[in-house]
Amino acid sequence: MNHIEILLLLSLLPSIALGIMVYKKDTVEKEPKSLLLKLFMGGIGAVILTILISSFLNPILPEVNEGISTKYLYIAVNTFFKVALVEEYCKWFFLKKITWTNKNFNYIYDAIVYAVFVSLGFATIENVLYVFSKDGGISVAILRAVLSVPAHAFNGVFMGYYYGMAKQAQINNNFKLTKKNLLLSLLIPIVSHFIFDYLLLVSNLILLVIYLVFVILLYINAFKRINQFSKITDSLEGTNNIEVLDINQNNNTSKPRYCSNCGSMVNSNFCSICGKKVE
Repeated sequence: MNHIEILLLLSLLPSIALGIMVYKKDTVEKEPKSLLLKLFMGGIGAVILTILISSFLNPILPEVNEGISTKYLYIAVNTFFKVALVEEYCKWFFLKKITWTNKNFNYIYDAIVYAVFVSLGFATIENVLYVFSKDGGISVAILRAVLSVPAHAFNGVFMGYYYGMAKQAQINNNFKLTKKNLLLSLLIPIVSHFIFDYLLLVSNLILLVIYLVFVILLYINAFKRINQFSKITDSLEGTNNIEVLDINQNNNTSKPRYCSNCGSMVNSNFCSICGKKVE
């Protein structure tokens, strides 16, 4: 195996491993491979869209090298608007375009799978570009395999979670909650992406320690959500009708409760759709 083949393998392996892991966790109803491929290609399309949008932002946000404070401020503004916001929005755009009305979107974990596969499509192309750049190489490939590619995927987990909540709220005709969760499905990954990149870009020992702690917490929380929501077996559709029927059959005259997270009717202390504890 020559040097180029090794670099290509190192570029692709993280996305393949993470994709297989997330896919295998989908034990209730596997998503069609054709849909997953379409989502992966949507992630590649998000890279192209990101490049186009960034080219328009370059004249607005030029490089600034005047003093430390200005540099820090510039890095913050540049990282938020040109990187985190643009990249996450482009991924979110293709996610919603491909899946929002798709008939296969019927479980909360589906949303996580969808968002992760879009994110992996994006991360794969970005990874190849970085690894094969003039500053790339095996060391860059290894660092990105441990940090950047998983970060894209795990931000996709949070995007997918709130995206699934938005879908459930729409099914429940709670349009206010739908808009709120759609916004969170975009905002949470943007903020997470911004923190991840900013702490890494600023050359500061204290911020580097904070960065490592943030990465550990990000990974732990993402794995927890994957494990938690892959076990939910209730479908997004039709749940409220079943619960209403159960309540009527049990002659329960108490006021029905609704999950503040996804809008589903609940008759226990936990929502069967999203797993949130209901007070």
